[in-house]
Amino acid sequence: MVLGEGATASSVTTTLDMFRLAQRYQPDQDYRPHLYSTQGGIIHLNDAVAVETQRLPADLGDYDAIILPGFFAESIDHIVAQLQTTWHTVIARLQHLPETTLVAASCYGTFVLAESGLLNGRPATTTWWLAHEFQQRYPKVLLDADKTLVDSGRAITAGAMTAHTDLSLHVLRRLGGAALARSVSGIMLVDGARTSQRPFMSVQRDYSEPLIRRAIEWMTNKLTQPVSIDDLANAMHVSYRTLNRRFIEVTGLTPLAYLQALKIERAKELLEGSHCDFEAITASVGYEDVSSFRRLFKRSTGLSPTQYRRQFKGSASSDS
Repeated sequence: MVLGEGATASSVTTTLDMFRLAQRYQPDQDYRPHLYSTQGGIIHLNDAVAVETQRLPADLGDYDAIILPGFFAESIDHIVAQLQTTWHTVIARLQHLPETTLVAASCYGTFVLAESGLLNGRPATTTWWLAHEFQQRYPKVLLDADKTLVDSGRAITAGAMTAHTDLSLHVLRRLGGAALARSVSGIMLVDGARTSQRPFMSVQRDYSEPLIRRAIEWMTNKLTQPVSIDDLANAMHVSYRTLNRRFIEVTGLTPLAYLQALKIERAKELLEGSHCDFEAITASVGYEDVSSFRRLFKRSTGLSPTQYRRQFKGSASSDS
């Protein structure tokens, strides 16, 4: 495992725990993970957790698998800066790995793999909230940020933070077989059944672009009303074409798709925090056609309203 300062503690410790259990079930195999960092020495994962690492060797080709945990970053610019500094040497090592070496990464660690070129032409996933930025920076990667985990053969990628659990389990499946993965998952109470990040996705609202910020505020205030994008363009004193172009450039979504995402967010909040039936929720977000909004909700989250409420509130409802 290769890590740096700011690596998510849960990613590192989960992998260590899983591989220790794997050693128990297959004692004749060496599942002891080696912890590497560019300079070696103690890496502080947070104020309470630190791990001892070895200095990154010049050649990683002797290992069956290289795992990159996620790490904390404040923005895409912060990630890019880390790729050019903290991860620069690691990226160079990855580029010289043999084809037979399995590589795996989760969350922002997927940016490191993509930067090395090892994901070019391959399906992959990443953390959902930076999917647009990932695709812009790495257009050769076949990104499907809906997926929790993607195995492209040589590379395994996983989505946001706790998806690293699925990643570690799948690496063990690749290295030791399905029976080993079942044994470890049974002890850890991890089933690897999550296939989509969609139920957890939320729409970003904090943008520095003044036009986009004002448009989002207007849409939020009009959320209960059946407004059109032409109404929005008129309120912003710009043409529909200009509004559409700027929204796609900044958010990766059309204004209509963004407005729909806001309505889905509000519906999710009401499903989690109220006992309103879905008909009332539909009306409260400015939709008249319940069936149409139900289809939109399921397409967006991957779950029906009832399934969503059951999963995130813990109580079933008869609203769909």
